[in-house]
Amino acid sequence: MIFYKLIVSSLFLVLISKIVATEKGNDLKEIGWDQIVTNPSITKHFASDVEEIRKTDLEQVISDFHAFFGGGYSHSIFVTGASSTAYQPLLSTAASIFGYTPQLGSYLSSVGIDANDPKDPQFVIFIEKESMDGHEHQLAVFAHEYYHIYQNAPLLDQPESAKPYTWVMEGAAALIETLYVKSTPNNYPYKQENLGDLLALTKDYYDQYPDFNFGTEQETHEGINPEGMQNYNLATVAMTYLCHLTNFRKALWPDWYSLAYNNGFAPAFTEHFGMSKSQFYNNFNNFIRYNSKETILKIEPKTYQLDYLLAEPDLDDNDSDGLCNYDEIVRYGTSISSTDSDTDGFSDGREVELGLNPSGTISSFENSEYVAFSWKKLPDFGSYFEELSPWYYHQGMGWFYSSNLDISDFWFYLPDFGWCWSNHVIFPYIYENSKENWLFFNETSEDTFYRYGEKTWTPVD
Repeated sequence: MIFYKLIVSSLFLVLISKIVATEKGNDLKEIGWDQIVTNPSITKHFASDVEEIRKTDLEQVISDFHAFFGGGYSHSIFVTGASSTAYQPLLSTAASIFGYTPQLGSYLSSVGIDANDPKDPQFVIFIEKESMDGHEHQLAVFAHEYYHIYQNAPLLDQPESAKPYTWVMEGAAALIETLYVKSTPNNYPYKQENLGDLLALTKDYYDQYPDFNFGTEQETHEGINPEGMQNYNLATVAMTYLCHLTNFRKALWPDWYSLAYNNGFAPAFTEHFGMSKSQFYNNFNNFIRYNSKETILKIEPKTYQLDYLLAEPDLDDNDSDGLCNYDEIVRYGTSISSTDSDTDGFSDGREVELGLNPSGTISSFENSEYVAFSWKKLPDFGSYFEELSPWYYHQGMGWFYSSNLDISDFWFYLPDFGWCWSNHVIFPYIYENSKENWLFFNETSEDTFYRYGEKTWTPVD
């Protein structure tokens, strides 16, 4: 009987806690806690030794983010400098809000949103001085923490069912900061990494840790940075991939967090993105593990302009080339006013359909990058071995002969096809002279050459 009473009492307490949390959420809704306003009340506190550039950075972030999202939320912000003497008054002021002296650091906190917290609800951002003078990361920290307000406001009192995944929250904020800093002119001499660097780093990580799988462990603060990773880099790449599968607006615009508050985070993720978290984890792990670094790098957006990325995707096709304007600007970097951006005779849409680069042409062989041991690499042509010139070995085509490497008028001999011709504009399309036939070279396929005249694939022996 005692055991039964304990169970009933426990269930009663759980029920009461949920009711209280729901009531608190309703209270927050009534005061507009989750509503963006055009002129929010913002109180700023700076330590006396905070540099002017950091004050300017903060003003710029606030102004830009209010422009991106159509307003903001009321909050207080505390910015410390390097001197402990100078920031002590800030800690005392912050303590009057928190009810305790907060720790130094850079983070978003909120008071008055828990069921048992009687204080007035308020967002508080704390930005600690970091020993990174001259580095863009100082600007990035402001952007990162400021975006957290937009993520957290729709979650209201944040009941357990709506507890967000850490990789989503931190990955999205880190992605926002990277896009923002990259697209915002500033005078910092030292730059932080871009998404291309992080994508390459992630591929190297999967190669180094072949048993690693991104997943539920990254949903927690404890697992967000697995062994060998730091700075939310892996979460940033996961969010970049989620944007690639959907679009940047869908992944980064914070209105879907309201769905998480009402339905729970896992169901909201499935409903909003059209896939379960398990499906996403599986797709992401396979994408990184089984693709080349060159393929992975292609998901880096071709524009970092946040105002465009956060807008509703432009699905018009201004030049009628088969690609919508959003895809041309974000995914491929092609022109929305030209059907054939790289003037190679094939429309942009057709090149994408064939798995080609619609915005790329090959530069001169003189610009080839030395790799090692007589191996060189030319973008959009590939890697080749030159020690036995005029015979060369191409990593995909195999052996070829060329008396004069001139990509603008490229005559070369392939043992299986005889004399062939191509140039920097049309490659990987190749003209087979003996049969007056066009070939298509696909380095990523086991059947490397497609003969258009015979409609057959031919492997390299």
